[in-house]
Amino acid sequence: MLKRIVVCWNGSVASEAALAWALRLSRDTGLHIEVFDVVERALFVGDDGALERATAQEEQRLALRLEELAADHPGAVTASALLVGDALEVLSEQTTPAALVVVGTAHRVGPRVRYGWSLGARLATQAAGPVAIVPVEDPAVARQRSGIVVGVDGSAVASRALEFAAEQAVTLHQPLRVVHCWQEPLAQEPLIVPEDDFVDSLEEAHRQLLDALVRQAREAHPALTAEPVLLRRTPVAGLRLESEHAFLLVVGSRRLSGWSRTWLGSVSHGLVLDLVAPTILVGPESGDD
Repeated sequence: MLKRIVVCWNGSVASEAALAWALRLSRDTGLHIEVFDVVERALFVGDDGALERATAQEEQRLALRLEELAADHPGAVTASALLVGDALEVLSEQTTPAALVVVGTAHRVGPRVRYGWSLGARLATQAAGPVAIVPVEDPAVARQRSGIVVGVDGSAVASRALEFAAEQAVTLHQPLRVVHCWQEPLAQEPLIVPEDDFVDSLEEAHRQLLDALVRQAREAHPALTAEPVLLRRTPVAGLRLESEHAFLLVVGSRRLSGWSRTWLGSVSHGLVLDLVAPTILVGPESGDD
């Protein structure tokens, strides 16, 4: 169960998008927000004077923003900190199963792969709890978003994602769409056409898996409004389609180790490369208190 919301803010458009989304979440859940502003020490290596001036300026900017938040959203922000260091390290220290760390992302201006190495994507690979990545978009569009979408595939981490999404759906009084995507073997081979009976039996097996997962979620959360969605397409394409207008997309992330840690997993990484909705990445540990 979430107990705190941590927002990474530095005055940028992306951080304002993250803050706006977190404020809506705070309003609907009653959770308080903690704002962390980080001055990147690496930008001032060898120039301590410049670092001191930048820190002083950032203190003033943060103080002004906190004053505005106190006036516009009384009681929403209960803690804040300006720290000097590496943003990834600072925010990683704040991640716990009971804390949701929220970061924003700017519009892509280059190849998609660059988007994958955003702060949010890097943070998600080593977080000890859920991470929300919020794309910049028109405020009017953001306000119209509703509903929660979660991707499931029968794995343990997907089950955690489903539990997290169901809990949020009940708390936020939002409907939940449980999406399971499938494709027949060798679907990318146009010259190989499986028999219809085989495809039908495969589809039925996937449907039974999805129905069982939705049934378990409803049993665990009697107040949950959940709809199963079975799609015959790739998970990335299917989840992007279903979450285009959602307030939140939830997906599981395997939190890979070693050199592969730079990747979240094929589905979660693919979604982060091209966000269409605020997305929470839930790791193996995110359901623990």
